[in-house]
Amino acid sequence: MSMRLHKVSGCDNGTCPAVYVSDRGTAVVQGDPVAAAEGLELGEGETAVELPPDIVLAAVAALVESGSAETVQRLREAL
Repeated sequence: MSMRLHKVSGCDNGTCPAVYVSDRGTAVVQGDPVAAAEGLELGEGETAVELPPDIVLAAVAALVESGSAETVQRLREAL
């Protein structure tokens, strides 16, 4: 069964960096792949992507605006 995604930040044409929230309550990110970088250790089946800071900040803002009280509290504690 595939998941449904809702874009919370990023471009409108679907072919550039973006952040989505899934119907499973997870974040899905789309960006330029990073194959190797100092300090990056990928596990089997993992992929790293690079996102501009404004995309990440817009995603956090959207999650705060639409999230549950628990989600908002966890984001505030993390910041």
